[in-house]
Amino acid sequence: MAASDFGSNPSLKQLVYNNLKERIINGDLRPGTRLREEDLSAEMNISRAPIREALNMLERDGFTTIVPRKGAIVAEVMKEDILYIWEMRALLEPYAAKVSTADIPEEKIAETKRFLFRVMDHPGDLAQYVNSDLEVHEMMVDYLSNRFLKSILQNMKAHSLRLRWAAEYDNEETQESIVEDATREHLDIIYAFEKRDEDLVYRAVQKHVENSAERLLGAKYVNYRN
Repeated sequence: MAASDFGSNPSLKQLVYNNLKERIINGDLRPGTRLREEDLSAEMNISRAPIREALNMLERDGFTTIVPRKGAIVAEVMKEDILYIWEMRALLEPYAAKVSTADIPEEKIAETKRFLFRVMDHPGDLAQYVNSDLEVHEMMVDYLSNRFLKSILQNMKAHSLRLRWAAEYDNEETQESIVEDATREHLDIIYAFEKRDEDLVYRAVQKHVENSAERLLGAKYVNYRN
């Protein structure tokens, strides 16, 4: 585990939560990894109390499982999780993008389009693709006025990133083709935003979410649990 000294910061519970959540999402902490309070306490140079609270928060949000006499364990990756998360995304993301269409600044749309073209030129650059993916999906959420919908989408995004790290990003055989397909779909969304066509935006996002689910369900990943 990477060293992190949180000893001097007052917002310990939230800092520990954010740190562990990020490491779970990006795959640094793999499914099934045991999160021992004493180890994290030594690593972060803080007492065990805020760590215990953060682990309980992570369990509440579905990132860890608390097992009696064993403590916290990073939640396993289940194929049914893809079905559930992508079902919610298919219901909510197209609508969120549609109602955001008029409020996204032109310069933001143009900047994102340029970013996506760079990704298409270098599909093997995984970090660039991940950042572009975040850029597109965060753009749909950042301009929402409905804070409750925004909160739900942000939590779903965290879970979908974790599931995708477990499938797309660990699957080197098809990685570049996945990047190219997903980026073409992202560009379709951007073109719809450029036209300020809410119905076209809705359909483009809906198609992308559906295709994304198919790609993940077809990915080869040994740590999936059926």
